Amino acid sequence: MDDNFPYTPEIHVDGHLYFPPPYSAAPLSASLHRGLIAIGSLALLSVISTLTLICFIAYRFATWRMHYRTFLGYNQYVVLVLNLLLADLQQSSGFIISWHWFRGDRILAPSSACFAQGWLIHSGDVASGLFVLAIAIHTFYTAVYGRRVGNRGFAVCVVGLWAFAYLLTGTGVGMHGDKYFVRAGAWCWVSSAYETDRLAFHYIWIFLIEFSTVLIYLLTFYQLRKKTKELFKGGLERGSVRNMATIEAVNRVTKLMTLYPCVYVLLTLPLSAGRMWSMAHQGRATSDTFACIAGALITSCGWVDSLLYTLTRKRLLQDTMPGNSGNSRRTHDDSNNWEATELGSKGITHTRTVTVEGGQVLDTPRHQQGETESSARSRRQHSDTGNWERPPSPNGSIDPILSGKGSGSKTKTEITVSLQDIMSDEEEEDGISALPANEVMHRLRA
Repeated sequence: MDDNFPYTPEIHVDGHLYFPPPYSAAPLSASLHRGLIAIGSLALLSVISTLTLICFIAYRFATWRMHYRTFLGYNQYVVLVLNLLLADLQQSSGFIISWHWFRGDRILAPSSACFAQGWLIHSGDVASGLFVLAIAIHTFYTAVYGRRVGNRGFAVCVVGLWAFAYLLTGTGVGMHGDKYFVRAGAWCWVSSAYETDRLAFHYIWIFLIEFSTVLIYLLTFYQLRKKTKELFKGGLERGSVRNMATIEAVNRVTKLMTLYPCVYVLLTLPLSAGRMWSMAHQGRATSDTFACIAGALITSCGWVDSLLYTLTRKRLLQDTMPGNSGNSRRTHDDSNNWEATELGSKGITHTRTVTVEGGQVLDTPRHQQGETESSARSRRQHSDTGNWERPPSPNGSIDPILSGKGSGSKTKTEITVSLQDIMSDEEEEDGISALPANEVMHRLRA
């Protein structure tokens, strides 16, 4: 078979040779020409919104000391959303090239514009799907098991996802060169001449991501519902269950993070289904109108994800950050202060304060001690030896504090410990209380 098949005979446009229809189009049909306006407009909206939000998050990363007690980059939920926005920005940047086709009334391949559009859309779509799946897996691991992924392993996973997205895109380019990305409906993408590559390097992963994401969230909500029911089997009232604030916060975070995969599935499924229909009908192309509608939907992922984060950002940070310097610090009623009632004081993998006094271990959660925010801040800043402030902790909570109170013969030591399972407070309390004070200190230092 000729290496140039089916790209012959080539057509002449403005003195240059390009692939024949349907791999190029000059001029465009009326419906395709009008449809590019919608695609280009929504792509521009996505580029502006995602780029603005990315710059805002980057600014908060740089000025975190003005707003939070710990570095914002330690909040893995925010980092995952940031990477999702970066993938959306890449994808929408590809669709914004639609204005180039609209202005010239043609889609031509091979060309630098066609290659750039194909690369950006393919890699951006795969990357956004991978980070949607990562959000689902991270939410399941955190909410169901009450544990936190280590920062080093988390960073390796993020880099690995980007590398995998580019590997899937670059493999096809390496195999077929400039013949890989051609006109595919209303934009440039993988040529219909390489249906196997479309399936292997894109569709199979997109459908696997969509199916896995839905399954993971179903399992997450099932497990959370199961654990919550187990707490109330004894007929306890809602307010009497320990760590109810933590449980409710975990449920809220899970629901918030569910919005992103829902958006991804709803906006990408029409295009994926249309492509699969085309493959099932011997490469028969969908209508230009359908292609433009599907393209407008998929390029909307950027501005919709940006809108979601903007609307849910405050709630998400309240439930996952250990503290900030916003309005919550000015709350007069400590019982309504999210630092005392939400994951701000406990964290997804939450902490508890254990007081060792006179050889006895006392479990004294801060919000049950009637301690105001101002007195808590003062206690953190002062000790017998002078003023000090604890550095931020990479695991998203204040570092364990060992502060000796050397007045009289009794020694009172407060220790902040991290618990990995939100449902095991009673077991943890029994285990700590059963140990002598020196043993508690030894184990916590270890």
